[in-house]
Amino acid sequence: MPYQIHYGSSAFAVPGDVADHFLRLADAVQLRVLLYLLRHEGAAPAQIAAFLHITEEQAEEALAFWVQADVLRTDQAETGKFPFAPPAPALQETPAVPAVQQSSREVKLDPTEIADALGHSQTLRDLFSHSEKILGKPLSHMEQRSLLWLHQYIGMPGEVLLMLLRYCVSIGKYSASYLEAIAVRWAEQDIMTMPQAEEAITQMQQSHDYTARLRRMFEMKRSPTTQQKKYIDAWRAAGYSMELLQYAYELTIENIEKLNFKYINTILTGWAEQGITTPEQAKQRDSAHRSGKRRKPALTAEEAAEMDEYLSLVNRFKEDKA
Repeated sequence: MPYQIHYGSSAFAVPGDVADHFLRLADAVQLRVLLYLLRHEGAAPAQIAAFLHITEEQAEEALAFWVQADVLRTDQAETGKFPFAPPAPALQETPAVPAVQQSSREVKLDPTEIADALGHSQTLRDLFSHSEKILGKPLSHMEQRSLLWLHQYIGMPGEVLLMLLRYCVSIGKYSASYLEAIAVRWAEQDIMTMPQAEEAITQMQQSHDYTARLRRMFEMKRSPTTQQKKYIDAWRAAGYSMELLQYAYELTIENIEKLNFKYINTILTGWAEQGITTPEQAKQRDSAHRSGKRRKPALTAEEAAEMDEYLSLVNRFKEDKA
């Protein structure tokens, strides 16, 4: 059944390029902000935010998106209005990026360039489509830029990126910057195939599970700091058992009444130097240590010789008297 548009009592124009190129590239907030501005030309970010029940920062970011897309221009910023502009022609080739760049933020990819890249690459379209299914939402401009940069500039295969994306979502730590940080590290380590990615993810999963167990054990309500993570990685590499770590934690709380990774590490390294690998061995050592403190100290060699001489004199005296 064909649908007919009912304009009601009024209508307003929408730039053709918005419908042609940005319905998929723009997210819901960006589209809502633009529609409000089309209807209420000259509206300030605060007014837009209040009407749409979003933050003023979100409104400003959405307006910046449309300025970058060249749908809005700020030539008349002093009047408080954003005049509309015809879209810039799409670029046919993505500009080269120097190898020193470590983040997509350093690359100025506007929505038109991303749309052009999508039009020339089925692989990129598939990457975006599958990513949206994994995330359960449309990709934001920042996420699109990040995936495009990782795939076409860093050279990360799409299937490897999707595997990494699934892992990030599975541990609840997904963000474009987090995904990029791992992907860039993989590229530096030449992890570019599915088997290599599977091995790397297995190692990351084991590290994540180890850290999660320690967080529960230590009753930590937030993620470890960078310095704490170094201790955790060192303990995992040293092969300390969870039971030994638990006992070290209990001693720490007993002695200083707070969680202190440096204190726990001192206990663990001390045990390692003595060959202690289980809580039972540590408890036996502590028990012997406490018992030794209560026992009368042993005589020195000089004291023992003096005592022998004294006993000898006493015995001779007894014999003479007898």
